[in-house]
Amino acid sequence: MLNIDDIFRDKQSAAPCLVKGMWYRVQWTPDLSAGERLNLGVAFLPQQGAPYIQTIDDFGRLRCLFDDRAEFHAKLACRVAEMMVESEPNPEKWTSPQLSIVEGGFAQGESAEDIVERMMGDLVPLSVPRGHRSMRHSPVTKKRAYRRINDSLSFRLGNEYREHVPENPKVKTELGIDLFLPFRRENDGHEAATIVSADFTKPEKIQGELYLGHRDVSVATTEKAFKNGAIFILRPGGRMKASDLKAAEEEVKDFSLYLKSLRVPHYLGKDTDELTDAIKHWCLEVA
Repeated sequence: MLNIDDIFRDKQSAAPCLVKGMWYRVQWTPDLSAGERLNLGVAFLPQQGAPYIQTIDDFGRLRCLFDDRAEFHAKLACRVAEMMVESEPNPEKWTSPQLSIVEGGFAQGESAEDIVERMMGDLVPLSVPRGHRSMRHSPVTKKRAYRRINDSLSFRLGNEYREHVPENPKVKTELGIDLFLPFRRENDGHEAATIVSADFTKPEKIQGELYLGHRDVSVATTEKAFKNGAIFILRPGGRMKASDLKAAEEEVKDFSLYLKSLRVPHYLGKDTDELTDAIKHWCLEVA
């Protein structure tokens, strides 16, 4: 017999849990004597998990208001704000003479990134590039990819989530090097994995990101903190021009051949959903 209460319960259990917390404006004062504040970004402090922040990455509109020196100081202010929020979980300590991180109120959404990106469009006009936004490629950086994958794995791995995804994704070596190793498994010894993004239009940026990921895995295994390591690579895509996409794919192809020659396990994904599937399988795989 069909029971409507059972159907309702099934739908509730299948629905994704919402991320809840407080959001903050990231404001910069270019001239303390004038006291004018400009919104440079949005931060979000979830009830559970690490703070998340996004600042502007296009300074075209700022150059229209001020000069090139202002752009330099604005970029510096963005980096300082990111460092403060990401390294300090207490919002009362998010203070700096020309930076104000002001509480806005309660917010909820499918992920911290989803909340912040939605508010960036509403609260930070400087984040909108000059010209047609729809024609501009917005890369999925390593940080953005990690947030999306992390949020998805927290549901998909269930009780095993913290066993495979430590709260702190970084590992400091005896030499003081910070390695980005956000995923772990106990398969044939202690193993770690990293993610890198090749979703950029400049070949030198792609090369730097790919080799940084290889460095993290190589150092981790060389210093014997982990027996084996793997690399998950987000392939280029989005709104790239055909020529840029072709060049980016060539960089990834060459790097994949290089990793194969070194026998380094690696996986390619066209988007974060595909990488999430691969990472979940890697975490739960048994020798």
